[in-house]
Amino acid sequence: MVAVLVAPLALLAPPPQVAADAVPPATGITGAVEERIATGVDLVSGPVPGPGGGGGRFASLLTVDLTEEIGIEYVDGGGLTSPATVADMAAAAEPPEGSTLVAAVNGGYFDIGATQAPMGAGMRDGRVLTSPEAGFAHAVVIDADGTGGVRRVAFDGTVSLPTGDLDLDALNAPTVPENGVGLYTSDWGEHPREHVVYEPGTGPGDTAAAPVAEAVISEGTVERVSDTPGRGPIDEHDQVLVARGSAAERIAALSEGDPVGLEHTLTAEGTDPRVVLGGRHVLVRDGEPVPVDDDSRAPRTAIGFSEDGGAMHVVAADGRNPATAGSTLAEVAELLAASGVTEALELDGGGSSTLLVREPGGARPVLRNRAGDRLREVPDGLVITAPEGSAQASGLWLRPALEPRPEHGSPTPPREDPRRVFTGMHRTLAATGHDEAFGPSGPGAPGTPDDRTDELRLSAPAGHGDGPRFVAGGPGRVTVTGQAGAVRGTVGLEVLPAPDALRATPGRLGLASSEDTASFVLTGVTEDGERAPVEPVDAEVGAVPDLVEVVAHDDGRFEVRPRAAKGTGILAVTAGGVSTEVPFSVGARTVSVAAFDDAQEWTARSARGEARARPVAGRDGPGLALAYDFTRHIRTRAAAAHPPGPLALDRQAFAFTVGVRGDGNGARLMLSLTDDHGVGHSLKGPAVDWEGWRDVRLEVPDGVGHPVTVSRVYLVEDDPGRAYAGEVVLDGLTAETATEPCSAG
Repeated sequence: MVAVLVAPLALLAPPPQVAADAVPPATGITGAVEERIATGVDLVSGPVPGPGGGGGRFASLLTVDLTEEIGIEYVDGGGLTSPATVADMAAAAEPPEGSTLVAAVNGGYFDIGATQAPMGAGMRDGRVLTSPEAGFAHAVVIDADGTGGVRRVAFDGTVSLPTGDLDLDALNAPTVPENGVGLYTSDWGEHPREHVVYEPGTGPGDTAAAPVAEAVISEGTVERVSDTPGRGPIDEHDQVLVARGSAAERIAALSEGDPVGLEHTLTAEGTDPRVVLGGRHVLVRDGEPVPVDDDSRAPRTAIGFSEDGGAMHVVAADGRNPATAGSTLAEVAELLAASGVTEALELDGGGSSTLLVREPGGARPVLRNRAGDRLREVPDGLVITAPEGSAQASGLWLRPALEPRPEHGSPTPPREDPRRVFTGMHRTLAATGHDEAFGPSGPGAPGTPDDRTDELRLSAPAGHGDGPRFVAGGPGRVTVTGQAGAVRGTVGLEVLPAPDALRATPGRLGLASSEDTASFVLTGVTEDGERAPVEPVDAEVGAVPDLVEVVAHDDGRFEVRPRAAKGTGILAVTAGGVSTEVPFSVGARTVSVAAFDDAQEWTARSARGEARARPVAGRDGPGLALAYDFTRHIRTRAAAAHPPGPLALDRQAFAFTVGVRGDGNGARLMLSLTDDHGVGHSLKGPAVDWEGWRDVRLEVPDGVGHPVTVSRVYLVEDDPGRAYAGEVVLDGLTAETATEPCSAG
């Protein structure tokens, strides 16, 4: 990783101290959780109403006052073709003395599956890093005066040769245009430069390829010329010209020692840019949403600015998880426009969508959005810094301890808003001390948060405290005050009437073996349909001791641990005078998903390649051959076999197994599922680097909603340096499932 010095944009005295929850609500987000992150940096997050007032979306909106002492800087993973997670980029950034990093967000679209380089423009501290590709002309721009906006950026450059000038078409870009020339510097990284010039299906020595040339320029003179682009790192004192077609002929004519002049600029509609981060669609212009021809739902990231450029708004919309499929670009545009932005730009979304924000009193930024998977490595992003405080405790961030939106991979299922609690029931609170700048306080600062939960003394107009637990009084809204030593904080809760029903999530548990475990959480529901989490302290579980034991955890879940190799039973759960039952099963059975006796009805589809499916003899019966050609492109290629109809299961699936006759080429086997929440999942199998028959097992991850439906089996190649064609044969797709259907019980 490359350490990045983050420079402050303005030097102003901090405003008077305010509480960590004293944040103006964001228009468009209902029941928002409001946090003061730092002076001039606020976060609101919560559900976004859907059509007719319905839910189904969740967004986090970070507002940054650029007139305060805030630093914003472009970061990458150590090179433009060396992607890293936003968390790793943030950890590598070095704020200036007296400042600390409080937030980070992913950048724009990139050449995924190939060079990994950004598609949009990039600039750090006034130095141009990369030029924009066609279709990515707009960018987030922070000007030298500290204000920001969405601008159309343009790259212009000249290569001065002994024979005359050439237009410089690109800088550290994923592709060099036909008959064009690109400049590559040490910022590029180590990715092979041949991938920026060759057409799909061609390469060095291919007679169909246009001429290619590369010249290494050192201190203004030619060091060497080659007809094959190089690979590996570029020395920081060198610059490399890579050219195609007619421009390559000019570069190839150079000789060692020839003088070469290089000039280039990145303009941003007449402003003086200091930081540039490229994006794609303009979502808001003149305060109004801009129509975009994309109605798909996915995790999203976008950045907008106020009319005077003094406020920056960063939005991250959740998606691809059990709670929400995601947001459309139109919905993100509407949210930003409602929040007061005049202009806004779409950044990369989907698995790239990442928003890290420090909690009040936190030592470092933590993930705030939920994009349905582990953090994706991306080429660039922005980090935000704010002044450090004194580390002397001046306030308390008080909030419910339960996490309603667990991170990917957590054993805890999602749950309702913990700021609601039923009358007479408990809500466990957590408390963190913070200083006057809302940063960490106490003896562990700045590296360790000041956890004051064990010291909490709670009070409220109705209800009472029991250590860190608040015992709710009568229905209505209540402000709970927490005191820890000399500091205090407050949190607002809504007390609901006693529940009319009790529900478990998930409603049925399947455990594959005695080594497996499963967890559930409880939700109470009032007569009017209002919901709130129920904590283990308020519940009683009637276990089946000869089959399972049930363990309550501080995160609010009940963990079920088998005591037998197989069996079925029911957990009786009671809380607040109402009850529910949680059926469970221990053990697994194998069911056939596809025997391929209908192989002639399966169809093949391909991305950036060719694919063909046909019936053949399998290992012990019918089989399906999937032929593919991955020689026609360097970017991620896939060949998929689709069944004639969805392959739906009726019970929880733990894993899938398919017989594969490999061809030894090394394409990766994948299986696509759609779960009961409508969320898609790709199960990752091994690279098929063997020949002959082998059984391949693909495990279903935690957090999938059951039952699932299989939509395709496919092969994928994401290494741009590998090109091949081949054929694999599939035989007998089966699933290892729970013994009981999901609808039973």
